[in-house]
Amino acid sequence: MPRKRGQRRIAARWFCILIGFFLMVLAVPSFLFFRQHAMVYHPRPYDSRYGVKLPANGVEVNYIVSAGKCSAFYIPSRDVLPKRLWIAFCGNGSLALDWLANILVNYPVNDDAFLLVDYPGYGKNGGYAMIDSTRASADAAVRALEERLHMPEERLTVCAIGHSLGAAVALDFATRHRVERVVAISPFTTLREEAARVVGRQLARLLRENYDNRENLARIARYNPKTRIGIFHGTADHDIPVEMGRELAREFPFVEFFAIDGADHVSVLNTGHDKIVDWMNH
Repeated sequence: MPRKRGQRRIAARWFCILIGFFLMVLAVPSFLFFRQHAMVYHPRPYDSRYGVKLPANGVEVNYIVSAGKCSAFYIPSRDVLPKRLWIAFCGNGSLALDWLANILVNYPVNDDAFLLVDYPGYGKNGGYAMIDSTRASADAAVRALEERLHMPEERLTVCAIGHSLGAAVALDFATRHRVERVVAISPFTTLREEAARVVGRQLARLLRENYDNRENLARIARYNPKTRIGIFHGTADHDIPVEMGRELAREFPFVEFFAIDGADHVSVLNTGHDKIVDWMNH
C-alpha cells in the first residue's frame, strides 16, 4: 500500500507539471490574442502638455460617429477652395497635429489643403480604433469638411498621405475614394507579416485584423488606375524594414519608390521632408 500511495503521488506530481506546462504554453498566445489591440494601437489624448498647436488659420472640424464625438484639423489652402485636399493619417504612436512638426514645416504656400485625421480613441476622438471604425471616422471627417466647404468630394481633388500604420490607412482610404495620389511613408507589406517579424509566424496568425497593403494596391490598380503612388522608406528603419517598401514597389510597377538614406522609422519624416514635399507638388 505505501508503495502504491508513493506511485500515485509521483503520478499526481507529473500530472501537475504537465498541466502547468500546457497552461504556460497557452498563456503566451492567449495574451497576444487578447492584448493585440494594445500592441498595434497606442492611443493618447491631446493635453495641456502637448507641444504642437493648431496654427492661426487652422480649423477644428467636429463631427460625430456612432462611438462618440470626434475632431479633425483642417489647414486651408491659399484660396478658399483647395486645388488638392490631402487627407493625412499619422503613425500608430502619433497624433494628427504631429504632421505640423514634420511634413507641414515649410510646406509651400500654395493651393494644397490638409485634413489631419486622428484615429478613434486618439486625440479628442471617442471610440476604439479598429479597421472598420477607422474607416467610418475618416469618411465622417471628410463629409464634415465637405459641408464646411460647401463642396462635394466629387468636385475636390483628393489625395492621401500616411506614415507607418497611417500608410496602410491611406491606401485603404484610396480603395474607397477617388484619390489622385497617395504618399505612403514607411509602409509594411501586410500587418500580419510585420507582426510575424516581431512575434513569429505562428503567433502572427492570431492577428484578428490585417491591413493588407498588397491587396489594397491591387484594388487601386483595378479601380483607380490613374492614382499616383509614392513610397518613401528610410534605409535604417528597424521597425518596418525598407525591404517591405521595396517589395511593394517591385510587385506593383506603377508605384514610385524612394529610399531615404540613413533615415530610421521616425527620422524619415524630417530627413525625407524635401523629397516627399517635392513629389507631392509635382
